[in-house]
Amino acid sequence: MLKHLVCIPIISFLMWSCSQNKEEGLIPGTKLTGDALTDAVVLSILTTPSCQYLTNENANTAFQVNGSISICSVQSVSGSLTVQTAGTYEVTATSGRQTLTSTSCNSSRFDFLVSLKEGNTELFSSSASGAKQISLESGKTYSIQSTGLVNPSDYQCQGKAVSSNITPYRINLRKL
Repeated sequence: MLKHLVCIPIISFLMWSCSQNKEEGLIPGTKLTGDALTDAVVLSILTTPSCQYLTNENANTAFQVNGSISICSVQSVSGSLTVQTAGTYEVTATSGRQTLTSTSCNSSRFDFLVSLKEGNTELFSSSASGAKQISLESGKTYSIQSTGLVNPSDYQCQGKAVSSNITPYRINLRKL
């Protein structure tokens, strides 16, 4: 009997302490999916601004930067942007990638780079690592230029055509 009286408080304490789960996650009390890694990916997507795509159709119209902007493209086309407020901007970018594949050969990969230029002067390129702070003036037009895409019809694998898959580059500007 004494053994049961000692065991009951210990079992009760263990059950109580196990039921008091401490939440440790990215945001305590917030569960998006229940998996910490998946929650991190979801939050990353939600906090990343949407991309405005540069295409052949809108290449002649300058993007207007009002605070911040993200520009992406899967085409080798030049575009431009203007800022509404002069000042210092933080610029970041990720290069895109083109992959040529065929069932008979190894894949070939090419970096799809983007750069921001003022005239012939390169202000920023996705080939650089990290963010860069640059001064931009209102009323000036800055060009967005890409390099690195290849024409898949120029490549063959054992006499057969290859397919091309392109992930977009992304350039981000944010007013400081």
